[in-house]
Amino acid sequence: MRVNEGKTISVQAVCESTGRSWDEWFTVLNKEKAEELSHNDIFQLLNDVYNVPGWWAQSITVEYERHIGRRKVGQISDGYFHVSKSKTLNGDIDRVFTAWQNYVHDNQEFNGIAFSSEPRESITGKWRYWRVNLSDGSRVVVSVGIKTDTKSTLTITSEKLAEEEAIERWKGYWKEYLHGLS
Repeated sequence: MRVNEGKTISVQAVCESTGRSWDEWFTVLNKEKAEELSHNDIFQLLNDVYNVPGWWAQSITVEYERHIGRRKVGQISDGYFHVSKSKTLNGDIDRVFTAWQNYVHDNQEFNGIAFSSEPRESITGKWRYWRVNLSDGSRVVVSVGIKTDTKSTLTITSEKLAEEEAIERWKGYWKEYLHGLS
């Protein structure tokens, strides 16, 4: 296997954080017959038996599933694909969230696909969310989080995409769409 072949996290990062390389983790999981386990069971094995913290257990599980051909890059455990684009903007999360709300106020579609629901919003102490379902069965989730005291990150995620080919189409669309948001 080539170094970082299709992986979203470098060999160096996984080694520094978990004490093992990707190949070492794949060997461990093969010995545990993890290819016969569900996504959640692999996660639990890593977390409970090998004491891998939650985020790393999830990341190793996903990379292992890619390694054995169970999923592709951008594919989640339910078989659907998703893609995200982010932009850092000046302002606190409320200012950036309000800018997003104003930016999409009159929208009834994204990328030529009509909304099938009214947009929904929710707020937590650290996050602002905006969600809408689309008529093709996919959905759009926008999250705004704190980056610094004066900057926030807005992330748009297209979820429940039925086909891998949709990833590049949405990635390009969101890149262009975010270009006009400031």
